[in-house]
Order: sequence, then structure tokens, then C-alpha cells
Amino acid sequence: MGENYKGRLCAVTGAARGIGRASAAKFAEYGADVVMVDINKELLEKSAKEIAAQYGVNTYAYAVDISNADACTQFMDDVNDKIGVVDVLANCAGISVAKYMIDLTLPEWERVININLRSVWILSQLFARQLRDSGKSRGHIVTISSQASKIGESANGVYSISKAGINSMTQVLGLEYAQYGISVTAVCPGYVDTEMVQDVFQKRSLVEGKTPEEYERELTSGVALGRMCQPEEVADLMAFLAGGRADYITGVTVTIAGGKTLI
Repeated sequence: MGENYKGRLCAVTGAARGIGRASAAKFAEYGADVVMVDINKELLEKSAKEIAAQYGVNTYAYAVDISNADACTQFMDDVNDKIGVVDVLANCAGISVAKYMIDLTLPEWERVININLRSVWILSQLFARQLRDSGKSRGHIVTISSQASKIGESANGVYSISKAGINSMTQVLGLEYAQYGISVTAVCPGYVDTEMVQDVFQKRSLVEGKTPEEYERELTSGVALGRMCQPEEVADLMAFLAGGRADYITGVTVTIAGGKTLI
């Protein structure tokens, strides 16, 4: 049984590729119009056109640097004024830095935190205010966290920390936004077969003194199901959490890691 998103407007960050694109496509498959957000304008517009053509829905491409608070506000105001009130906010954008904490620079720390954590707070706040003021009684926020939020990873410290912050924010916003009819959840994927994860394997293997192939085998050897996750599998879970049948689930994170981590 699929979800029904007809008549709903979903906003997805990090939507040009990977989990974000898969989630935008999944919402569109179930009938939603989709606002797609990414800093990569060319790839974003290509993805938006492909999804619109495939599923016959409206897609709107917004090239936004979500590390910039003013840009987030301008984007959400523009969507509200020109398209309508967003029903589902899917925070999928994220970056990582392959460095040990002792070598990390302040600008690197700030960029990861600003994109992975601060933008989620800003966009979620703007989303909640607009939905509250619209008089709508139902909305959903679903955010990509990570298994690294629950089992910190060497040479991936600031990413792990930013995602642990997502988990705590999900709890707090779940409590505070319930009065507005907004459910708030986060998804903690393990190793997902995306360009970003392959890039992580490449860069972190150098830090750890291994070949990319050795490092990938080492990291994925503990996955009970014996394979990497596909972006569409994460998108399916996100669509369920924001689709209406899971409205009584809020303030929690859901792990999808093939048994790599059981928390």
C-alpha cells in the first residue's frame, strides 16, 4: 500500500542527487508537488525536470545556499507567497569533512554545522510558523540524520556531532510542535549507495591510510544484511513517516542500517 500525497506540497533540501533526489521522486510518485532545493543549480534543475516529466506533478527548483540564514528565510517566504504553504519539510542536505578532530579548522566546523544542523532548525522554524499561521492542522518534518549520530566515527567527527544534534532537535521539536499538528521525525541511514558516500570512502580512506576498497570493505563488513542501502529505501521510509499513517510517531529517530547498528 502506497502513501497518498495528492494535494500536498513537499519541500526537499539536498534534492539534486542522492537521498534528497530519491525522496523528492518518491513524494512525486505518490502525487505531491515538490519544491526541490540544492546549491547545485544545474543538476537541481535537471533532476526537477526529470521528476516532473516522470510523475506528472509540479516541481519547483530553488538554488539556495542553506548555510545562509537570510537565504533560507527568503526561500521559504518566496515559496509561501508564490506556491503555497508547505505540508512536508524533508531536510536531506548534508556534507562531511574527512579529518580527525585535532586537525579540523574552525571554518570547516562551522560549514558542516551550518548546513547539517543550523539550517534544519531555521527551516523547521520557518515551516512551523507558516503552517501555524495558515490555519492548517497537519504537517510533517522529516530529517536525514545518520547511524554516525549513534556510533561516532573516526575521521568523521563534526559530521557525527551535527547528526547527534539532529536527533536531540527532533525530540525537542516533536514536543514543541505537537500543538500545531506537526510530527517531527528523523531517519538514521547506514551506508547508502550514493555519490556522497562513495566520496566519503575515497577521502576517509586516505586519512586512515587504506585504499578506498579496503576502507569500504572494513566499514560495510559489519552490515548484517550484507549490502549497502539504496537511496530509494530511505525515501520509502521518509514517505511513510510523513504520509499520514505514521502521524502518531513523533520526536523519534528511526534507524535504517541493515543491522550495522541496532540503536
